[in-house]
Amino acid sequence: MNGPNLIRWNDDHSPGRPEPTRLDPRIERVIATIEANPNQELSLTIMARIARLSSSRFRHKFKSEVGTTPIVYVQKVRMRIAAHLLKDENVSVKEVRAAVGLGSDSYFAHLCRRVHGRPPSQLRKT
Repeated sequence: MNGPNLIRWNDDHSPGRPEPTRLDPRIERVIATIEANPNQELSLTIMARIARLSSSRFRHKFKSEVGTTPIVYVQKVRMRIAAHLLKDENVSVKEVRAAVGLGSDSYFAHLCRRVHGRPPSQLRKT
């Protein structure tokens, strides 16, 4: 894979602990796809196919390596990108919502509140 070298930090960053570990290349492939295509429909089944694993094995492996479920990871990536896009006042909230692949205004607002603690309109002001 020609993508970035993704690493996982160990939970304890104390001195004397092992250095970060590389992610499994199959998980790296999925993360690269998520990052490159935030507006793409990425169900657990689709991500498992990208990783060439069964859905249950993929979900378990992703969570053990990344520290969160694949769906929550996708949501966080989308909200990180949305927060960045919302800083541009020339881009409407609907355009931002579409750019990160979220279908409804209410769900987008819900995710913004859950991830960032405030609605899209307030994210724009920061």
